[in-house]
Amino acid sequence: MYTYMLVLNDYGIRPSTIWFLQGEKAPLPGPNDVYDPTDTDASDGSLYGNTNLTYDASKGWTTDDLDDLKQLGWDLTRNAKTDIRLYYAYNNTRLPEDWTTCRFGKMGDDSYPQFYQESSVSDFPICYSTEALKYAQAAYLVSIVTVQAAGLISAKTRNLSLYQQGMINSMGNFGLFFEFALVAVLLYVQPLNIALGTRQIAFHHFAVPSFSFYIAIFFYDELRKIFLRRGMVREDGRFKQKGWIVQNTYY
Repeated sequence: MYTYMLVLNDYGIRPSTIWFLQGEKAPLPGPNDVYDPTDTDASDGSLYGNTNLTYDASKGWTTDDLDDLKQLGWDLTRNAKTDIRLYYAYNNTRLPEDWTTCRFGKMGDDSYPQFYQESSVSDFPICYSTEALKYAQAAYLVSIVTVQAAGLISAKTRNLSLYQQGMINSMGNFGLFFEFALVAVLLYVQPLNIALGTRQIAFHHFAVPSFSFYIAIFFYDELRKIFLRRGMVREDGRFKQKGWIVQNTYY
């Protein structure tokens, strides 16, 4: 969940804004409409740049025909070229302050690679589009793999520290390498982006959001094993482990 929220926030969608977005219906903006946060005047025939809206003094911003209300396809690519700020301008359901500033700048900003800013599938800016959700899902996949790898490394030994045991299991090492290599292929081979819905995520989102959880898992397990070793006593000629840590965390 943290990875989801972080990636969406980086692409302009504030975590507090995402609730119930899927259930709303509104008129899709015109193909040439450009978002303008200052466009709030009812007399100019648009709202925030969405020219498919009309204004009724008694009802506020509305449409001439209820059939024009469409549900945005967040789980599909049919609306991937829609600026969601224009779409959710309907009846002021989402105001300019409900969106964040895109972390990777505007299109054409040479400070970041192009694939940080533009979707390789839709050829449309990722920020403020439904593509942001696809990128969040891809980053979440990497986070799952990273935390699974942390669990595997922590479970290599029952008592010994990773420093004492070392990374000497060649099959385990191959499994870790293969797991991350497979994820990289799924994310960065473009035909698979279309077939599987993956995306070429930015380096900032590749395992970085979950890194803090990885470190927490690693140090928790190392500390737990220290107490396990300290609880080891010799009784009746045999080594036994005693203590609260053994009783509640040793399986």
